[in-house]
Amino acid sequence: MADENKDKRPKIYIGIAIIVFIVIIIVIFVLGVSGILKILGTILVILLFIALLFGIAWLFWFIFLKKQRYDVTYVNKQRLIMAGKINNQKGLLGELYLSGDAGHKRVRIGKIIGYCRIQVLARYNKYDENENMIYKMNEEGKKVPDYDVGKEEQDVFVIKKGFGIFNDGMVVRVEPEDHDSLIGDVTLNGFSITPHSEYWYLNKDFLDVRKIDFAILKEAERGIFFEGLRDMKAIVDKAVGLDAPHKKEIEKKNLMDLPEGIGGANR
Repeated sequence: MADENKDKRPKIYIGIAIIVFIVIIIVIFVLGVSGILKILGTILVILLFIALLFGIAWLFWFIFLKKQRYDVTYVNKQRLIMAGKINNQKGLLGELYLSGDAGHKRVRIGKIIGYCRIQVLARYNKYDENENMIYKMNEEGKKVPDYDVGKEEQDVFVIKKGFGIFNDGMVVRVEPEDHDSLIGDVTLNGFSITPHSEYWYLNKDFLDVRKIDFAILKEAERGIFFEGLRDMKAIVDKAVGLDAPHKKEIEKKNLMDLPEGIGGANR
């Protein structure tokens, strides 16, 4: 299906070019060259007006609608988008698809504008020799599954969705074995994806939501930890007088406060 769509695109472009050329010829015969210039001027004014409207809409979105508070999960998402775009600068990947199944057709998710492979922390439940799950008591005295913490790889796809200025990009996170080769168009082995926090995951029968929550929470904990270290450094610098703005305020105050001897001598 993807190959058929690619074969149709050049024909569509050629058809549009022919129609535009015919329209230009008709306008030249009817209105002349001056008429063409007037039409081009009108189109330019319309485009400038549309650009102005988009600029105003973008400012409104950025000031009033976009998340301005520190959202550690959102920040992690932006970093994944940045890493993905860096790794896919040459545009080696095409479109992202869902393979579907016997009852579902192949579905296009969108154009891949970024890709990277990361390692995430994962939890693995413990089992005894008889394959029975091992439990432990939590702080509240309730029985919960015991688990080990390990690492596993994830492939991150950044998908272009909607208008660029109003959409940061759709981030799809899947395991490497859940898609085909990373050449051209990429197909996920499933018929739907599901949103979870700031990300999208392949909706599988054995989708482990607790495992996803654990990975996202660990990423958030790490982000909050480093953000706390940064804030702590600023507090310490201010306390010991190394903070640049605070140091300037102290120096300014010292210059404004005249010594008592100088004040008495002037009387």
